[in-house]
Amino acid sequence: MKISELANKSKVPKETIHYYIRAGLLPKPTKLGSNQADYDESFVERIRLIKELQNDFFFPLPTIKKIMWENRSAKKLALLKLRSEYFRPVEQYLGTGVEGVEDFLGATKLSEEWLRRLQDWGLVSRQEVEGREVFSQDDVIIAKVVVDMYRLGLKPEANFDTEVLKEAAWRFREIVKLNQMNFRRATAEGFSPEERADLAAKAQEIMGVFFYHLYRKFTQEESRAAASGQEERT
Repeated sequence: MKISELANKSKVPKETIHYYIRAGLLPKPTKLGSNQADYDESFVERIRLIKELQNDFFFPLPTIKKIMWENRSAKKLALLKLRSEYFRPVEQYLGTGVEGVEDFLGATKLSEEWLRRLQDWGLVSRQEVEGREVFSQDDVIIAKVVVDMYRLGLKPEANFDTEVLKEAAWRFREIVKLNQMNFRRATAEGFSPEERADLAAKAQEIMGVFFYHLYRKFTQEESRAAASGQEERT
C-alpha cells in the first residue's frame, strides 16, 4: 500500500510515519521507484503497537525502539500485542467492573453458557453491591482471556481440555489462602490498621507480578524439558 493508505489505516500522519522510519522504530519499506515505496500490512500493526506503548505505558520513543527491535519477528510482535492488551496500567486503576449480566457479556464477548461454566469453576463471580449485581474488573479480564484462548485455538475442538482451568482455579485458590494466612500471621502485631492495609495492597500487586513470571518461567522450563525428551527418543 502507499503511505497515504497506511496513514489512513493507522490514523497516523505521513510525517510521523517518516519520522518513525528515520528513528529506527519501523523498518524501511520496499522501494518501488525513486519516489515510491510499498508498505505491507505489518506496518499498520507496528504503528498501532507503537502508539499503544506510548499512550498506555507512557514509554519514551528510545525505549519503544528497543522493545520493537528485540521483538521484531512477527511471532514476538503478536505476543507483545497480546500481552499489552491485558497489562495497560491506566485501565487497571480506572476499570471498575461491569454491572449486570447483559453488560458483562457485551463487554467480554463471552457466551451465557461459558459464563455459567466459569462461575461454576469459581473463575468468575458476581457480587451484590447496594442491591446491584456487579462483576469486578478482574472478572472482566478473566472472561476476556478465556474468549481469547478460544480465538487462539485453545479449545476442546482442538483437543485442549478446558477443565484444566477448573483445576487451576481450585489449586490457585489454595495457594492464595496460604499466602493470606502467612500475611495475617506476619502482620498480627506491630502494624496499625492503615499500615496493614497499605502493605496488603502492595503485597497483592507484587505477588501478582511474581506469579505471572513464575508461570512463564515454569512453562518455558517444561517446554524445554519436553523438547529435550523428544530429541532423545528420536
